[in-house]
Amino acid sequence: MPHSRRNNLKENESKKGETSGKDNFVSVLTASFGDGHNTAAQNIVAALNDLNIPNSGALDLLNTIHPSIMQSLTKGYRIITTRCPSIWEQLYRIADNISFGDGSFDFMPTVTHGTAAYLQKTKPKAVICTYPLYGNLIERIFGTQPLPFKLITMVTDSKSINRAWLNKTSGHFLVLDQISADFFLKNGIPEEKIHITGFPVSPLFENYSPTRIERKTPNPFRILYTPAAKTKHVKETLKALNKIKNTSTCKISLTIVLGRHAQRLRNTVNVETDNETEIIEWTNNMPELLNKHHLVIGKAGGASVQEALASSCPMIIDSMIPGQEEGNAELIANCGAGLITINPNNLSSTIQNILKDNGAKWLSMRKSAKKNGKIKTAHKVAKIATQ
Repeated sequence: MPHSRRNNLKENESKKGETSGKDNFVSVLTASFGDGHNTAAQNIVAALNDLNIPNSGALDLLNTIHPSIMQSLTKGYRIITTRCPSIWEQLYRIADNISFGDGSFDFMPTVTHGTAAYLQKTKPKAVICTYPLYGNLIERIFGTQPLPFKLITMVTDSKSINRAWLNKTSGHFLVLDQISADFFLKNGIPEEKIHITGFPVSPLFENYSPTRIERKTPNPFRILYTPAAKTKHVKETLKALNKIKNTSTCKISLTIVLGRHAQRLRNTVNVETDNETEIIEWTNNMPELLNKHHLVIGKAGGASVQEALASSCPMIIDSMIPGQEEGNAELIANCGAGLITINPNNLSSTIQNILKDNGAKWLSMRKSAKKNGKIKTAHKVAKIATQ
């Protein structure tokens, strides 16, 4: 799902260190492998800025140290996760069994040295990591000795958590739910170091949170589709959405946000949609869009699922990265705010079931989303970092 703060990442990297050296300087480290890491980092930065806390911006330190290599790796990541998800699942399982911390073989010595140099130069009061590798790098640099800063690892996925998130430092772990907390407890992390905060969605969601829930199905019923699957899957999904638009007893409007998939999907979407469909290639205001719609269809990204909950918008999961995102899909489904419908041929009937009986199922999902959404986590993370 496109996110409102992603465009500022390179700008933040170019400004890194400008405010370092201040007593309460906070480093926010991320990586461009998936949108959730960057989204979490950008939203935490927004909260730090709201509180006038000097910070690095959302800094992709890996890209700063090795720009050409990291750009190739992130491009490869997107290709594999979109076109060959089974290969990514195997790589994800392999990473689950590899140690990256102190005592293991250093696969990336220049990254380790670059990270150490950055920390020495900026001398942060706190380091917030939204990507697992940084905790391992910091463990390699400092071992298990007391850290000269407060380390916070913001875990961006639920349940299906890779062991790469673990490290042996004295840092804190911020997680989405109790299931995620249990994972760290079982792996030896002290309870006092684990905090259930939820995902740091944009502070802008606080401006759009609905004050009350509808008593009946809205008319028109607005569906937001954020395609990220293979082109064939997207084409079949659009055909299913056209069918439900033409057969539903209530009027249905459709908005499609293409985001980073615009170049790949533009022609398919233009061919398969009618003139009434609103097509947005990029948006900087997902909080407002989500709150204007009544159902979102998209991938089970960590940020996407949590943004749907934050806007009290029921979600249909139509795709997920195997291993990595399965826990996110289960989270929203198990709390009653989402459904998993991977096969586009079943999408039309899924939506029909949601809307039948005057929208009884949709109203139930709407209430569950509102109950489980957390809109103040970014500010909570910022405060934890500076306490």
